[in-house]
Formats: sequence, C-alpha cells, structure tokens
Amino acid sequence: MKKFLALISVAIIFFAGCSNEPTVEVTMEKILLADTALTLTHEGKISLSSEKKIFSPVSGSVIEKYFKDGDDVTERQPLFKIGSFEEETELLQTKAALAEAMTNLAKELAQKKPVDEQQAEIAELQERVKILEENSAAGMIYAPVAGQIGINNARLSAEVAANETVLATLGNKNPAVVRFEISPEEKKFLTESPPKVSLKFIDGMAYNRPGRLNFPDATTAEAIFDNPDELLLLGNTVQIELDGVKISSVLLVPERAIQQRDGENFVFVDSDKKAALKKVSLGGRLGNNFIVNDGLKAGDSVVVEGLTNLREGTPLKEKIGRD
Repeated sequence: MKKFLALISVAIIFFAGCSNEPTVEVTMEKILLADTALTLTHEGKISLSSEKKIFSPVSGSVIEKYFKDGDDVTERQPLFKIGSFEEETELLQTKAALAEAMTNLAKELAQKKPVDEQQAEIAELQERVKILEENSAAGMIYAPVAGQIGINNARLSAEVAANETVLATLGNKNPAVVRFEISPEEKKFLTESPPKVSLKFIDGMAYNRPGRLNFPDATTAEAIFDNPDELLLLGNTVQIELDGVKISSVLLVPERAIQQRDGENFVFVDSDKKAALKKVSLGGRLGNNFIVNDGLKAGDSVVVEGLTNLREGTPLKEKIGRD
C-alpha cells in the first residue's frame, strides 16, 4: 500500500511539473496547397557572360601571371607563363655562359689562337638555349579574345595539368550573369511560367534593370542582366528574386521549418496547443520551400521560428506568419 501511494505521489509531482512547463512563443506558417504565384529567392555571385575557360597546353608550375583579377585584356595579351622554375633558371645561366663564351671567342680570334674548342662549346650552348626558349615559349598563354578576366585560382607556383586545370575565365561584364542551383521541379515551374527576374544587392538595394533567365543544364539557372554602367561587379554576392512563379497542386513547406534527425526530415506542428514532432517526406526545392510528398496536408501549421527551445509536448503560444 505504501509503495502504491508513493507511486501516486510521484505521478502527481510529474504531471504538476509538466503543467508548469513554460510556454514557448513560436511563429507558425500554414502549409500551402499551391495553386498560386510565389516569389522565389536565390543567392549567387556575379560572373561574366560568354565565359571562355583558359587551359594550359603544358603541365608545370605557374611561373608568371601578367594581370590582376578583373582586369580588361586585349586579344593576344599575355596572361600566364607555365613551365619549370628549374628550366627558367637554367635558361638564364646558359645565356650567361653563352655570352661569356662569345666574349672569350672574340679574344682568342683577336690573338689568332685556335678556336675549334670554343666554337664547339658555343654551338652546344646555343642549341641548349634554343631548346629552353622553345620550352618557355610553349608555356606562354595569351588571351584568345578581348574581354575581362574572371576571378581565378591559378596562383604563382601552383602546379597545373595540361588541358585539365582551368587557369582563369575570360568573358564580358555586359551583360552580367548570376548562376544558382535549382531542382528539376523548380526548373519545370520556371519554364512553364517565366517569372519577373530582379536583383538585390547585399545591402537590400534593388538593381534598376530587369533580368532574364537561361538554363544551361538541368540543375543550373542563370539570371542575366544588362550592365552598361558596370554597377554589377564581378564576384559580388547578390540575391535574385523570381516573382510570379505559378505552381499548382503542390504542397510546400518552408525550408526553415525542417528539422533533420538521423538522416530523416521532421517538422514541429501544433497538436492541441502543444508541440508535436512529425516526420515528413520531401521532394525537390522551390526557392526557400520544399515540396511535400507525404506527412503533411494543406492547412497544417508548422513552426518556423522559436524552434530552439522546442521538444515534444512543449506548450505553444502561436503567432501565425502566413495564411
């Protein structure tokens, strides 16, 4: 009997403690069954249009770099020298030895001494200089066309592989391009109902010219903007807004609502004013949302802010963020 009463006391204390658990204020958003138009956002870096990748025809080290990132270059302007530091040093030393040998030969000729040995040495040095200069010339890389050099990773002394390592990109700054990744589902909606394309700088200021979309492959989109005043600077991070993307019969859940545990996706929903963790199956991404394959229905509300202090059963105080 005493044991039974003790258990009852523990239970009472436990439930009293539960009832006193602090309420957490959260922001909820309703799950959309989309027959609607959305504004999707993507972040990307400004890059050049009509980009050409520049490769090295030979393997070796970057000996010289004749430009700064972002420079405008003319056709056939030298960009890089690729080769061997050892051969460059040998070329300088061999040229010095050749000059000295020529001086000595002139002295010997003036004194009418036999010069067969000196002439043989000079011929050998000249042949070696020719070979080393040919190797050096083979590693010279020139701009194939006029344009702007993009940001590149080929630093001095870096090792490069022939026809494999991209030394730099060369392209045009007008128009400018912002590339970003998309899902196949998003590409489908963007091509079926082309949206209004706009750009915002990192400080929130809007660019004053509209953009247009291009899809170089299944998972990449390009937002292209005229840039006559060169306000869009190479390498700057910007936000692309795609306004008026029409979607139909698709459930969408905000990305910020998703909780990942052991490789699976969950969201917190409202169950009688308490937090309940619900497993969801997701499809592709649409901007800042994911397509819901299973686990939620239209009208369900999910927690998008205040997730830090939530656990199963936490009392909720809601403020609806999206109807």
